[in-house]
Amino acid sequence: MQRLYLIILLSLGISMVTHAQNETDALRYSLLTPGGTARFISTGGAFGALGGDFSTLSINPAGIAIYRGNEFTITPSLNFSKVESTFYGTFADDIKYDFNVGNIGLVLVFNDPNQLKESGWMGFQFGLGMNRHLNFNNRKIYEGFNTESSLMTDYLYRVLDAGINPANPTGFEPFSTNLAWETLLLDTLGGQFIVDMEDGNVFQRRETNTSGSVRELVLTVGGNYSNRLYLGATFGFPTVRFEEEYTYTEEDTTDENAFFNSLEYRETLSTSGSGFNFKFGMIYRATDMIRIGAAVHTPTFYSLEDRWRTNMKSNLSFGNFEESSPRGRHQYELNSPLRLLGSLGLVFGTSGLLSFDYEYADFTQMRLRSSVASFSQENNIIRNNFQAQHIFRVGGEIRLDPIILRAGYSYHSNPYKAGVNEMERNTISAGIGIRDRNYFVDFGYFFTQYSEDFYPYAANLTQPVNYDYSRNGFLMTIGFRF
Repeated sequence: MQRLYLIILLSLGISMVTHAQNETDALRYSLLTPGGTARFISTGGAFGALGGDFSTLSINPAGIAIYRGNEFTITPSLNFSKVESTFYGTFADDIKYDFNVGNIGLVLVFNDPNQLKESGWMGFQFGLGMNRHLNFNNRKIYEGFNTESSLMTDYLYRVLDAGINPANPTGFEPFSTNLAWETLLLDTLGGQFIVDMEDGNVFQRRETNTSGSVRELVLTVGGNYSNRLYLGATFGFPTVRFEEEYTYTEEDTTDENAFFNSLEYRETLSTSGSGFNFKFGMIYRATDMIRIGAAVHTPTFYSLEDRWRTNMKSNLSFGNFEESSPRGRHQYELNSPLRLLGSLGLVFGTSGLLSFDYEYADFTQMRLRSSVASFSQENNIIRNNFQAQHIFRVGGEIRLDPIILRAGYSYHSNPYKAGVNEMERNTISAGIGIRDRNYFVDFGYFFTQYSEDFYPYAANLTQPVNYDYSRNGFLMTIGFRF
C-alpha cells in the first residue's frame, strides 16, 4: 500500500471551501426567537402594539415612545434544553443547563415641560441596552446500528466523484477524505479505491455539544405625538458566538470485518462576528382600548468568521492510526431576510390587556457572500429549499394589584418547504409580576418544542436522525423607575 502525504498549499485560503458554509449556517443566524425581559417572554412576545417594555426595542421600536419615565432593567435567566433522538430505531437523549443574562437596558425620557399640552410632540425617549435573542446551548446524542452504509461509504463516493486517480492519489479534501486516506480507512486495491464496511452493519454514534448566542445591542429613539401616534427607530448591532464540538464513532460490533474495528472523527467549529440592522415602527392608539402597531426590520448584514479543525483515528487489526487537518479559517458575509410585523393590542383600563402579533420573513432571501467563494450553489439551495415563515404571537395580562398574572403562546411555521425538513416551533409561556411605583419584579417561564431531521452524511446513503428539541427557561426581571 502506498501513502502519499498531501501537501496543502493555501490551507488558510482557497482550501476553506472544503468546509463551506451552507444553508444551515444561514438559517441558524437568521431565525429570530426574540428574548428579553420576563414580562415580554411570559406574554409570548406579543408586545408589538403595546410597548412600555425594553424588549420591544428589538421588535417594534415605537414601544419606547409609550414610556413616561426613566427605567433600568436587568434579566438573569436559567435555561435547560433536552434533545431526544431516534436513529435506526434506537432512542437516546441528553440535557444541558445554562445561565445567562437575557436583557439589560436603560430608557431615558424627555417629556415636554408643558404638562398641560394636549397636542403636538409630548416627549422624546432614548434607549440603550442588550436583548439576547438566540440560544445555541444544546447537548445531543444519537446512536444506532446502520445496516445500509458507513461514513467511509460517503467518503468513497466523494473521492470517485472528484475523479482522483488511484494510481496517483492526490487532491483529497484536507478536512475529510485526506484524513481517511492517512489513517488507512480509505485505500487502493487492484487499481481501485476501497473502504471497509461499505455496505454498513456498523454501530454509529455521535455526541454533539453546542454553545453560544446572538446578543443584540440596541440604540433606540422614539417620540410621542399627541398621545395618539408613537414612533420609534432602532439601530441594532447583533453579535454572534457559536461553538460546536462533536465526536462521531463507528464500530464493527458484530466482527464482520477482519481488518476494521472502529473509527473516530472529531470536529471543532467556532463562529464569531457581528452585524447591523435598522428597525422602524409605529403604534397608533385608535381608542383608549385599541392600539395598532406595525414595524419593518431591514435584513441584518453579518460579517462572520469560521474557525475549525478535524481529527480522525482508526483502530484496525494491524494497528492504530491518527491524522489531524490544518486549522481552517474563513471570513464571509450573511444577509438575513427582511421582516414585517403587524400587531393589535387591547387595553382594558387598569384590569389587563390582550395582544396579537403577526410577523413575516421570507427565508428564500437569505444570502451568503465571500471574496474567496462564490456561494452560488449554496444560494441556489436557499432559494429552492426555503420558504416564507409566518409567526403568530398572542399574550395577555390580568392585573390583581399589586400582582399581575401573565400567559402567552407563539407559533413559528416551518422555514423549509414541505418534505424537506420539519422545524415548526411552538412555545407556551406564563409569568407573574409585582409592580410598585419605583420598582418592579417579574418572573417568567417558557417551554418550547420543535423537531428536525438530520442526515449524518449523504441523504441517499442513510436514514435521517430524528431530533426532538425542548427547552425550558426561567427568567427574573428586576426594574427600577426614576
